[in-house]
Amino acid sequence: RGCTAAADGAEPATLLCAERNDLLDCAVVLAPSTPLADAGLVVYVAALGLGDALGSTLPPGIDVTFRWPNVIEANLGAAGRIDLRAPKGTPADEVPAWLILRVVTAISATASGRDRFETSLAAEGAVDLAVDELLSSFARHFLSWMNRWEDDGFAPVRAMWLRHSPGYRAKVDVRVGGRKRRGTFSGIADDGALILDGRRGSSRIALAAAIGV
Repeated sequence: RGCTAAADGAEPATLLCAERNDLLDCAVVLAPSTPLADAGLVVYVAALGLGDALGSTLPPGIDVTFRWPNVIEANLGAAGRIDLRAPKGTPADEVPAWLILRVVTAISATASGRDRFETSLAAEGAVDLAVDELLSSFARHFLSWMNRWEDDGFAPVRAMWLRHSPGYRAKVDVRVGGRKRRGTFSGIADDGALILDGRRGSSRIALAAAIGV
């Protein structure tokens, strides 16, 4: 739906949301001005926006964290994800005609089972959270982080994301293209790639490859 709207000329910043009470499923139309490899960093920006939105709407005791590359956790269980789509065949070094940023979060246990999440916000204690309340909060916080990214670059975005990632500096398993890679998550490169330290030294896993852009 979001990709169709973008291809049909939807205005940048258009916000679309599925009509569901058990799941926040929204998409934002973006008009990037940088090549796809750089524009993809918006995945981290959106994670921070959603993290802040959850922090401002959830009751105390629910720990919101991030799992690379695009998973949002509630008390260490996957409860949401950030997806990114560009026109098919867009090279990494070219500016996409549009991007669709999709944010999905399981509100109730029904959604977590249907959409294959490990938990839901209700299961972790947020029994009264409404989808429209979370959507409104996400829109505000996402815009704030977009402005911060534009003004100050990727460094503060990366620092805050890593601050809320339990996998940082720990052993992690990352599956890309059906292949599992294991090592110590030692950092995120300027282009968003994960830096993985192993017995044979450091390697990189590109963000675009991990999220399937």
